[in-house]
Amino acid sequence: MAASAGRGGPRGGAVGARPGSAAAARRRAAGGGGGGRPRAPPPLPGGGAAEPELVSMIVNHLKSQGLFDQFRRDCLADVDTKPAYQNLRQRVDNFVSNHLATHTWSPHLNKNQLRNNIRQQVLKSGMLESGIDRIISQVVDPKINHTFRPQVEKAVHEFLATLNHKEEAGPSTAPSEEKTDTSVTVQGILPFL
Repeated sequence: MAASAGRGGPRGGAVGARPGSAAAARRRAAGGGGGGRPRAPPPLPGGGAAEPELVSMIVNHLKSQGLFDQFRRDCLADVDTKPAYQNLRQRVDNFVSNHLATHTWSPHLNKNQLRNNIRQQVLKSGMLESGIDRIISQVVDPKINHTFRPQVEKAVHEFLATLNHKEEAGPSTAPSEEKTDTSVTVQGILPFL
């Protein structure tokens, strides 16, 4: 049960998320559910937009530093201690037990078909979506401003400093007003997390 109560499926998407739900919005913000179309960069304070190439470079840098993996490990370490997870697990266990109680076991029972049927019924019930939203509220949301944002900002500043250092070392083709404002870039990156 632990694997299916995490973030939905094996790829971390919010399985069964309804199109207008918070889980679907998070999935779209995380890069999934967009129908394969690239997302437009989020607007930045002051009306500008993040440069897509720069955002992509920074996100890849954060990934290469293992920051996302660290965030995932931090969240997964806490998830099973939270009431929302325990409640969801109990609800799914009860749902599965009640469903299995309606079936008589026989050696010819198609276990894969029964498993898939139970999975579909759990998804249709909507309990995963609401339960996962509560888990995220209890596990992820408290960490965003105190843990994740400072680490992301530090990594982005370090990346931009090395990028600016490389630009200064080589011949500069861009006017000085086009230099990247790190505070604006950090604000543009955070919605992608």
